[in-house]
Amino acid sequence: MKRHILLTALLWMGLTSLAQAAEDKVFNILDYGAKPWVLSTDAIQAAIDACHEAGEGRVVLPKGNYKTGTLFLKSNVHLDFEDGVTLYGSSDLKDYADVPVATEEPHFSKCLFYVRGAENITITGQDTSVINGQGYFFKHSPERPKLFRIEQSKNIRFENITVKNSGSWCIYFGECDNIRMTRVSVYNKENHNNDGMNYDGCSNVWIKDCNLQVEDDAICLKSSVARPCENINIEGCTVSSYHAAFKLGTASGWTFKDISIKNCRFYDCRYGAIKLLMVDGGMIDNVHISDIELFNCGGPIFLRLGNRGRDYTKSIRQVYDKDVKPEGRPVGSLKNVYIGNITGHLYGRNNAVEGVMFTGIPGHYIENVTMENIDLSFSGHGEMDTKDLVVPEDEARYPEQSFFGPLNSYGLFIRHAKNVTLKNIQFSLRGHDSRPAIYLEDAINCRLENVELELGEGVDQALMIKDAPELKLKRVTANGKRVKQPKG
Repeated sequence: MKRHILLTALLWMGLTSLAQAAEDKVFNILDYGAKPWVLSTDAIQAAIDACHEAGEGRVVLPKGNYKTGTLFLKSNVHLDFEDGVTLYGSSDLKDYADVPVATEEPHFSKCLFYVRGAENITITGQDTSVINGQGYFFKHSPERPKLFRIEQSKNIRFENITVKNSGSWCIYFGECDNIRMTRVSVYNKENHNNDGMNYDGCSNVWIKDCNLQVEDDAICLKSSVARPCENINIEGCTVSSYHAAFKLGTASGWTFKDISIKNCRFYDCRYGAIKLLMVDGGMIDNVHISDIELFNCGGPIFLRLGNRGRDYTKSIRQVYDKDVKPEGRPVGSLKNVYIGNITGHLYGRNNAVEGVMFTGIPGHYIENVTMENIDLSFSGHGEMDTKDLVVPEDEARYPEQSFFGPLNSYGLFIRHAKNVTLKNIQFSLRGHDSRPAIYLEDAINCRLENVELELGEGVDQALMIKDAPELKLKRVTANGKRVKQPKG
């Protein structure tokens, strides 16, 4: 991890030097025929092309309101939005180019900014610099444009810019290396599938001090290409999302490793805050999540090892067969996860399903997970007899926690997992709940130390155990009373 941080620091120094070098050559879009409130695609593209042909420089958008269709960014271009600039995406789908893409969904072929095979690109702004995709014009279109689609490129920097109202996903990176996102604000709630930032098979990424308010996944790492998604740092971000503040998956055919999320605030996340999902035969290894505040979140932490087995090998571009699972595709792995220093005021649209959940599948285990220094306040109100409740395995189903239905415990559900450590944990209830605090099934070598649990009035079972060999309890209490080590 230290080597990872050093490499990232060197990257930022290089990107900063790039931006400084670009100051020497200026290409003002007004000089190429751009006009406020008039569609100026050709003029802005001409400025970009001239900058690229000059070797490097700044394409300047001066104060004003401009409209454009698809723009093709190129190497060594610094796109500079001055204070008071709003760049609007055209409201006419005909102004968006069809860029080559092999995919299962046609809207992937249109975007406002397209980059492929380029390097050394920066997009910077001032406090009131905005890119507005006007996605509300495309609510019923099957070809809703993204704002940014950046592929097979390196040394990309976004800084101090607001992007909003995309037709679909807002910012997508595929197979890119060396990405820096600093003080980027994303407001994307105009359509369904309004993701914030997506990184598919990307490496050496730093996301710092960003603010995201989105309808779908806010910061989402994917692995649908034969290239690892690795060395990812997320720090100091404030995030609200309808579906997930941070999500790893669902596309998970390859490798995720060396992921760090720290010092963030996740709020108003109705369907979940943190999701680590391995369902397509890849690998998740070495994820470190720390110093996170959760507020008004349902399903705060969801770890899922499943066997959907979607096949992405036909193309490097997210092509898969939705209906046919390839023979012999292995189940993946999810291991070495640290989750520490988390506080949470949790809320659920259905209070019986919204606890922390770790679940593998029979014969395939989530491994080596540590939860430490955790303080979660649950809303309660799970009023049911869980003695005979069977939570479905749903091995091949899309991995959404709510699909499992009511859980056997209000706080933490662990199934098909090995080597899980819980240390310095507090679970409290704001309303009555008739369920135990923790459920363990096929949970091997779990250790609970300094764990304080609150139970609803009249509830005397803190732990519901269904096969937990090598379970060890040390200073575990429920309503102030010691929970005894189970026999056997």
